[in-house]
Amino acid sequence: MKVVDFFERDPDDTYKAYQKFRKRDEPEKAYRCLESLLKRFPDDIELLEDIVALTIGQMGDPNLARPWLMRRIKLASSWRDYAMLSEIEAMSGNLTKAKENLTVATKLQRRQRLLMDSPQEARKALDRARDLIRLHEHNRLVERISSRNQVQTPVKEKGAPVTPAAPKLTSATEGKTELQPGKAQAQVAAVPSAIPALPSYRVPIRFAPPDFPAMTAMLQSQGTLKQCQLRVEYAHLEIQRGFDDLLCLNEIKGVERYWYQLETAKKVLKYFHGRVLLSDEVGLGKTIEAGILMKEYLLRGMVKNILILTPAPLVSQWQEEMAQKFAIVFATTEDPLISADAERFWRQPFIIASIHTAKSSKNFSHVAGNFFDLVVVDEAHHLKNRNTLNWKLVNEIKKRFIFLLSATPVQNHLIELFNLITLLQPGQFKTERLFKQAYVQRGDPTKPANKDKLRELLRDVMIRNTRSAIDLKLPRRFAVTQRLEPSAAERELYNGITEFARAHSDSLPRSLLHLLLREAGSSPSALSATLLRLRAERPETVDHLLDLAASVGETSREKALLGILLKNPEEKKVVFTQYLKTLDSVAAMLERQGFPFAVFRGDLPSAEKEQAIRRFREDLPILLSTESGGEGRNLQFCNTLINLDLPWNPMRIEQRIGRLHRIGQTRDVFIFNLSVRETIEDHILNILENKINMFEMVIGEIEPLLGYLGEEREFEDVVMEIWVRSRNHDEARSRFESFGEDLVKAKSDYLKSKELDREVFGEDYEV
Repeated sequence: MKVVDFFERDPDDTYKAYQKFRKRDEPEKAYRCLESLLKRFPDDIELLEDIVALTIGQMGDPNLARPWLMRRIKLASSWRDYAMLSEIEAMSGNLTKAKENLTVATKLQRRQRLLMDSPQEARKALDRARDLIRLHEHNRLVERISSRNQVQTPVKEKGAPVTPAAPKLTSATEGKTELQPGKAQAQVAAVPSAIPALPSYRVPIRFAPPDFPAMTAMLQSQGTLKQCQLRVEYAHLEIQRGFDDLLCLNEIKGVERYWYQLETAKKVLKYFHGRVLLSDEVGLGKTIEAGILMKEYLLRGMVKNILILTPAPLVSQWQEEMAQKFAIVFATTEDPLISADAERFWRQPFIIASIHTAKSSKNFSHVAGNFFDLVVVDEAHHLKNRNTLNWKLVNEIKKRFIFLLSATPVQNHLIELFNLITLLQPGQFKTERLFKQAYVQRGDPTKPANKDKLRELLRDVMIRNTRSAIDLKLPRRFAVTQRLEPSAAERELYNGITEFARAHSDSLPRSLLHLLLREAGSSPSALSATLLRLRAERPETVDHLLDLAASVGETSREKALLGILLKNPEEKKVVFTQYLKTLDSVAAMLERQGFPFAVFRGDLPSAEKEQAIRRFREDLPILLSTESGGEGRNLQFCNTLINLDLPWNPMRIEQRIGRLHRIGQTRDVFIFNLSVRETIEDHILNILENKINMFEMVIGEIEPLLGYLGEEREFEDVVMEIWVRSRNHDEARSRFESFGEDLVKAKSDYLKSKELDREVFGEDYEV
């Protein structure tokens, strides 16, 4: 009986024929049965499910399955169908569409969670699609790298030199022998016969695996010192041979190991050959990724010296992170040696430099004249213009590897992207003119043309992990600021310190005045310790200030702290302060009031630090902590933070919040800021909270935002300058208002560049 007979029968008979053909492993006939049924019943969900399963499972034809699956999606949008469509697109090589469908599947899966029988099944289905995309990306990358390394040269006969053949005439030039005026000389020079032929020889190369039994015997045997040295060298080469395992993971401290950061490091090592633009979205840890890679290269003996270039405000932060988390001790451009002996300074193996200092006329030649195994540039969007000293410096530095770090690599024009990639891989986009012709839409320099080809080229040099791609969702964050009225003694003491700082702004070191004002914004106890050191120089003025500090008693901040602690005494709370003396004062007050608490400070031995965290987690409701004590400690089991005093650097405030509001936090986070009116901290909080809504921003966004201020000075120095140069509170308020407007503009510029980067890059470059 012919197949067509089944098609003309009752639908039930046709369906039975489909089942029979499927059992006989005759998928083409089974397909025709289902196709016939779907002509009669085009909206039958179960028939569509059968034909998709048949075309993928037995026929192995994703292109044939695609239209049926898309019809099913139109009838009933399900996360499973989008996940399957993602797999189909991946198998067909349409990786961009595959990622788009996977994103839709992930979002729908969250919404349709209640309809699922098994969450594990959903996770497996999404992971299967994700792994398939990664596999095809890997294969494509390997093919591109392999094709670059292939040199195809025609050979006449073994060992004989080959003369390149003349290029074939295209349709545009065929039959035309007349040369255009003015171009005759250039065209004659381009004739291949005028160029001497380069000899080419075939060299047979044989690859063979090592004799592993012999190697094992050698490594286990005893021998001479020379033999031992050879065994060590062999083991070292064996380690270096592959990058599937990272050697540095046991060497880094206080670093949470997120899968995407480790995969990023492996990808840079294996495929990018140490030249990459790390462009993760804010808060995902580009600094940690760079640190992991630096440590890995050092352990493998692949680099011996490193230069990190960063905006001036971030120099000390980089130095701290590298020392504490990766045990790499860097010299910085804040060291006195750079002024005493610049040449000797730049010869050091590990340097963190302000890019502003490095590009200065005094240092440019020293930096560009040295060879560095690895150069790391943070906030690399500052290299967007090839006419600037920033770009010229990085371009001239002789280097083997280079990492560019920027969450917003494109800010105003796609040419900025061309300039960055040229530092990584010169020639990746050929010339600027050709780049504009091929990849920039006419009339709009922010709109990419030929997106698929652009993305293909960028995948060779760029990794960009996004929050949505790694499914990072954090609970909400709520901030409350209590603006406190000081007591008369507190107000007189603060005004006295302010007058002292303004009167001696030109005669005393700026760092000393800075310290006095910050301590005045923390507690009389912290302030008194510094005043005592000044007593010998200015006894009359300092004695008066010391008397005022002694008369303050319990401060308005301490009273407000007690009120917060009493409202919900069982809830865990972290109380942050900058100074040990302030911490001691608060600890004494809590003891008097009968509050149980633990103390965590930077000068405690490691065992006592661990014990304090354990007691806080298991038994005690309050942890008193200094910033240095809390650095690197993650306290996601707590969701309430109290800023007893405030650092002047917003990034420090952000770091405090980041101890609680991070991956692993399951509850909404509450932040209490205690601020005394008409103090420096009060003005800082006003502009951070009311001008740029800092407490609603993603952790990590304040750093790039401040970069848009265009200030080479640190935030604290700007604040200090405003305060000491103001004659009274009204003038200070006006100057802070103006500074706040500058921050508003900086945030606007940052958000525009962030949106542009999202439009240009999307989610196509994650690991």
